[in-house]
Amino acid sequence: MRISLNWLKKYVNIPVSDEELVRLIGARLVEVESVIDETHKYDKIYVVRVETADKIEGTHLTLCQINNGGEDLIQVVWGAPNVRAGMLAAWIAPGAIVPASVHEDAPFVIGKRKMLGKYDSNGMLAGADELDFGGDHSGIVEIDPEIAQPGVPL
Repeated sequence: MRISLNWLKKYVNIPVSDEELVRLIGARLVEVESVIDETHKYDKIYVVRVETADKIEGTHLTLCQINNGGEDLIQVVWGAPNVRAGMLAAWIAPGAIVPASVHEDAPFVIGKRKMLGKYDSNGMLAGADELDFGGDHSGIVEIDPEIAQPGVPL
């Protein structure tokens, strides 16, 4: 079983170092097989607010303006059915690797692309499967505004 230490720390005050926690779990509960630092998978991935979400007529795509905490909005074209103005989402910035592909022979690097020949798309809004959070591909991940704000690294 995998357990996120950062997730656990949101719910439980852990007054010892990570190394001591691993030792205590091994001594009192079950053997800890390994500790894996997965933070590198989420470099250049940020929480953003979708400011506008306009359907592109005749397609399943939506033209979005997102706020990553900076002064300027960023344009992203995306096809998820649940994208809407006001929601917080995970944005994979250009140059980042899609987390689900990190361990593949050829990891998928996100870029800037021209969509439908006329819309610039800068990066992507991510679903749970793309973030390697599970197999859900029904839409982009919606982030609770009580736990994060635009511009915060995922």
